[in-house]
Amino acid sequence: MASTSGTAADTAGGWRHGVQLVAAPALGAVVPLLVFGRSALAVLAAIAILGLLATTPWRRLVGDINAAMKTPLSGAVWLTFGLWLFSVAGSYMIERSIPVWLRMAALLIVGIALCAVLRPRPDLQAMAHKALIACGLVAAVLAILALTVASDPYVWLMGHGAERDIPGIAAGVMKSYGTAVAMAMPAVLWAGFRRGGNWRWAGVLYQVLGAVVLVLLESRAGLIAAGLGLGTLAVWYALSRRRGWLLLLVVPVVAAVFAGVFLDNQRNNTIDAALGLPTWMVDAHRQSIWAFSMQYFPGAPWLGHGIDTINYLPGAGSTVPGSTVEYVPSHPHNFVVEVLVETGMLGFAAMASALVLLAAGLIRATRRDGSPGAALLAVSAAFWFVNLISYSFWSYWWQACYVVLMALIAASLTPGLMSGGLRGNKS
Repeated sequence: MASTSGTAADTAGGWRHGVQLVAAPALGAVVPLLVFGRSALAVLAAIAILGLLATTPWRRLVGDINAAMKTPLSGAVWLTFGLWLFSVAGSYMIERSIPVWLRMAALLIVGIALCAVLRPRPDLQAMAHKALIACGLVAAVLAILALTVASDPYVWLMGHGAERDIPGIAAGVMKSYGTAVAMAMPAVLWAGFRRGGNWRWAGVLYQVLGAVVLVLLESRAGLIAAGLGLGTLAVWYALSRRRGWLLLLVVPVVAAVFAGVFLDNQRNNTIDAALGLPTWMVDAHRQSIWAFSMQYFPGAPWLGHGIDTINYLPGAGSTVPGSTVEYVPSHPHNFVVEVLVETGMLGFAAMASALVLLAAGLIRATRRDGSPGAALLAVSAAFWFVNLISYSFWSYWWQACYVVLMALIAASLTPGLMSGGLRGNKS
């Protein structure tokens, strides 16, 4: 009951209400605004988060956060962070590891706090959802224009004017936004149907525009992630409505996306496939990255070499024979390899246990609460797949996108349902 006691006061007016009128839509616009770069995302996220937290009674907020910290899932997550802290303490570049650990912990607490703020406030949820849809559409249109007829203005705006003549420079600048689009697609579709009316059509339109963006970007990771996310929603809808025949339409479409992406084998074909995997499945450069990185695992098998240090290991900056690329260009493009090498078997095992509890909670939420649980499962499917083949797991912007999208949806769930462990909340 404590979490709802301040609702009337919150909506009554005054400066708090004014700040919330800005902060809630800003929260919905965080992920779409990545089209203007990671700095834009960071500024907008700061405005949204600080605004929402500052206008919420602190006693209530602290109480809700404290309650959320006592769940089995939270316990597994904080155990993971505790073991990672040992890796940080033993890191050979502790000055890099400490800020990343602190940033990850802060993002986790912020995500819990955002759920606590939004859950008793359907009005703030509605504003954030509508901003997510509207800003998503605008950003997608701008991205398509930038990738087709307006590349020069976009490149200049993003501070790469001197590189505007480089082929594909707009797509290179927009790479981060592409995979964020894939993760946002199921969230926007859910938000559109959640809000109803014309917002449904807007949510559907975003799926079309998002797919066009991913094709123009030639984003293999994004296309597969979008297929996984939307496929998850489609399977849930077919099963929940007992319309199994819809699966006959979903499976071929998802399979076609996967086949079209996997059969693109024109990348790094001058490099030997270090792991012996077919290059249509995993390109040769990634195989070189993973093989090189795992060579260092036996040197620190229990606690690893330290968070966010893998690209500073000896030889990481060397050029792969037969190419012009480095062995580890800033990160290993695989969260399993990254976490294993940097936090060791203990850190990875703890994280894997937390992920099992998360998956169980998401499935339970889907069965009990329906569409918000399915949307969370879809967003998570996209996020964790991309983590297997792209980006550093520790990237603040990537984690922030996931936390914000999850918070926007999870605020609609029954409290404690997702985090209640393998058996769930018995209340």
